[in-house]
Amino acid sequence: MLASAVLAGCGGGDEGASTASTATTSAPSAPAPSGRFAIGITEANPHLIAPGAQPAAFAPWRDRLVALKPDYVRVLVDWARLQPERGRAPDFAQPADGCLRGGPPCAPYAGLRATLDAIARLKAEPVLVLYGTPPWAARRVAGCERPGTTSYQRMPKLAAYRSFVRSLLALTRSLKLEHVSWSAWNEPNTPGFLNPQRSGCGNDQAKAVSPGLYTKLVRTMATTLGDDPGQRMLLGETAGVPEGRPKAVGAAEFARHLPDDLVCGAAAWAQHAHLVRPRGGGKRIDKVPVAETARLLTGVERALDGHHCSKQVPVWITETGVGDAPHGCAIAGRQLDTWKRDRQVRAAFQYTLREDPVFPVGLADPQLTTLYPAYRAWRERGVAGC
Repeated sequence: MLASAVLAGCGGGDEGASTASTATTSAPSAPAPSGRFAIGITEANPHLIAPGAQPAAFAPWRDRLVALKPDYVRVLVDWARLQPERGRAPDFAQPADGCLRGGPPCAPYAGLRATLDAIARLKAEPVLVLYGTPPWAARRVAGCERPGTTSYQRMPKLAAYRSFVRSLLALTRSLKLEHVSWSAWNEPNTPGFLNPQRSGCGNDQAKAVSPGLYTKLVRTMATTLGDDPGQRMLLGETAGVPEGRPKAVGAAEFARHLPDDLVCGAAAWAQHAHLVRPRGGGKRIDKVPVAETARLLTGVERALDGHHCSKQVPVWITETGVGDAPHGCAIAGRQLDTWKRDRQVRAAFQYTLREDPVFPVGLADPQLTTLYPAYRAWRERGVAGC
C-alpha cells in the first residue's frame, strides 16, 4: 500500500543525494497472500506462463512452472529497450523472439504486453522492477563512476521517469490487473544499475549517495501511482552485497540511509540472496557460504528495524537460485526452510525457470531439455521435497 507520507519531498528541484527524512509516518504494509509464506518466480516469456495452447517446446515447461503455484511473477522492465527515443511512446508490444540470448527454443511473442497478459491469465500478481536508463533520459555525469559506465547505468531525469511509470501503469490497467507490486529500480546499491554510488572513489567510507538518488525515484513512482490500494510498492531490490565497497553500497548500509517514512510505508523490503555465484562467464558456479547469506539477511533486518516502524517491515527474497549445483535440491530446500522460520521473511522468488547461461541459477537448462533437482524443493516448499 502507498503511504501518504512518501509524497513529502517528491520530484522537484535538486536530484542529488540527500537522504534526510521529511516524515516518519508509517502506513499499513501489505502481507503475503493470507499471511503465509509466499512463492514467486522471475520469468518474462509468456509461453512459460500462460494457460492454454503453447508451442510444443514450451508447453511441458509451462506446466512445470504452473505446478509451482507461484503467488507472484517478477518481471524486469528494461526502460531503455522499450523507449529508446525521446518523444516516442514506450512500445510495450515490441516483438520478442522468445529465444534466450539468441539460443533455441524460440517462439515469438508481443513483448511486455503479452507477458503481463499471461500473468493475468495465470491469476498471479506481477512484480514490476524497472531498470535501464535510455540515453535521452539520463542525468549528466555526477560523482564517482567506475570506468566504462554508460547512460544506461546513470540516474534518470525524474520527469522522464515519471512519464514512463505513468505509461506502464496505464498498460496494467488496460489489462485489468487489479493488484500490482512495483519496485522503483533494480539493484540500486550497485554501479551496474545506478550511478553514482558514492561521493568519492577512494574507499568504502566515502558518503553513500545512491540511497538519496533511489529515494527520489521511489517518491516519484509513489506519486505517479497515487492512492490506488491495488498498487503497492516494494522497497530495496538490493543486490546481495553484505558490506560496502568503494563503488557499491552494502544492502544493510543502503537500508539504513533511507528515510523512515519510505521504509515504514513499504509493502515489503525486496532483497537478493543467491545461493551460488556464477564464475568464469557462467561456466562455473560456487556455493555461497551459509554464514554469508545469514549475515546479509541479519544485517538488512536490523537496518529495517532501526527505522522503528509501528509494524515490522516484511522481507521478500526476490532473487535466489542454485541452478544445477551438486545437491541443489538440498541447498534450496534448507534455505527455503530457514526463510520460512524467519518471521520477517514472507516470500521467496526463484530467479527464472529457464536458466540464463550467463547467470546459471535457474531450474532448467537454457535449451529446456533438463529439469534440475532444485525444482523439487520449490515445488514442495522445502527440503522435505528432496
